Amino acid sequence: MGKRLILVLALALLVGLTFSAAYAEVQNVKVSGDIIASGVAREHFNLQSGAAGDKKNIDQSFFMTQTRVRIDADLTDNVMATVRLINERVWNGQNDSSSSGNIDLDLAYVTLKEFLYSPLTLTIGRQEIRFGNGLIIGNAKVPATGIVNIPTDLTERKAFDAIRATLDYDPLVVDIIYAKINEQDTTRNNDTDLAGVNATYALNKNTNVSAYYFLKSDNNNGTSASKGKADKVNTIGALVSSSPIENLLLSLEGAYQFGKVDGATAPASNYNSRSAYAIQAMADYTFAKVKMTPKVGASYTYLSGDKSGTASGQSSWDSMYYDQKLGNIAYALLAFTDLSVYNLRASCKPVEDVTLSMLYGYFDMAKKKDGSWNYTSAFTYDGTNRYFSNANLRAGKGHLGDEIDVTATYDYTEDVQFGLTGGIFLPGKAWDVEKQNATQLIGSMKVTF
Repeated sequence: MGKRLILVLALALLVGLTFSAAYAEVQNVKVSGDIIASGVAREHFNLQSGAAGDKKNIDQSFFMTQTRVRIDADLTDNVMATVRLINERVWNGQNDSSSSGNIDLDLAYVTLKEFLYSPLTLTIGRQEIRFGNGLIIGNAKVPATGIVNIPTDLTERKAFDAIRATLDYDPLVVDIIYAKINEQDTTRNNDTDLAGVNATYALNKNTNVSAYYFLKSDNNNGTSASKGKADKVNTIGALVSSSPIENLLLSLEGAYQFGKVDGATAPASNYNSRSAYAIQAMADYTFAKVKMTPKVGASYTYLSGDKSGTASGQSSWDSMYYDQKLGNIAYALLAFTDLSVYNLRASCKPVEDVTLSMLYGYFDMAKKKDGSWNYTSAFTYDGTNRYFSNANLRAGKGHLGDEIDVTATYDYTEDVQFGLTGGIFLPGKAWDVEKQNATQLIGSMKVTF
């Protein structure tokens, strides 16, 4: 019923906007979208071996298609409506079930320009929101139900259900947002909300400075012994981005988190104070006048962590709603907290329309542990199950692993791109498991229309 209802509503919107001037003064309607067909092969994503065909081995091999169709309609002056539908499914012949074949609402928002007065733009509804390099805000990370057998780290869904007010006082731009991350129960105040402000000022044409404050309030920590107080994560920070010379891009970002963490047991001492921080520095240079246009870059990311799981305070960085891949495999396996990561990257164009790129990542824990430590992977391999849960880490060992990713892309036409990416993650001494190398190979074709 849900699938049919969405299709009926989408068709009604398109027909109504195109042919019913009595209901809306349509200035322009644009239909666009993309189709991504991929083949995915993954092995040992739990960093150990299992019996043949055993899920413990996480031996995945499948094809999938991700389809998005977007409708943008310009209505009366300064009023626009956007709807995008999405379907993500493994190849399964004609045996689709309602859980794996859904067409879902990916975007649905209205944009009101010059709302009340000219500098203000109001955006209301399901929309993508990203600030800076995506260290704090960029991906809502709330996968829809029905992504059966598709690893959640590969989903194209990133949107927030939000209200966004943008004040453009060129060269100052201020964004104020409120998003409902999780409506747990409409009859109780046990939801997860996000609110905040991001201000960006262009010092000159080459340098931008941003400052931000975000509050994540989680009234549903999933523990029956909760004292009814919300987990509150206050995040303040600043980002400086600059291109001091031609073809050189630099950025430096720092953020601090504070607030309260609701304990799982009754004593008031379990309502702990939070104190965590993150630092990220990036540099990229393009040799624009050199044959094959080589590009090199480096970055360092630090996300604070705890020495012990029984610490009285909370110094582990809360991942918020980040949108960064410090490594393709590490993105699926490692939580975005308690990390010290060095990245090196390079790319070139050996022939026209072909790009080769390489990424290396060195992953340490920010804090070595006093005792053994249980680790749960960041994403799921079938929409429900994690790649590993409660994997043991060794006391006093901090190296999580090394990763190398190599990618080749071929721009067949302006609308069609082929890609092939392979990667290997070599687990470090911190893991108290068998330590098999995790490998990945993904081939894809993307058509944009």
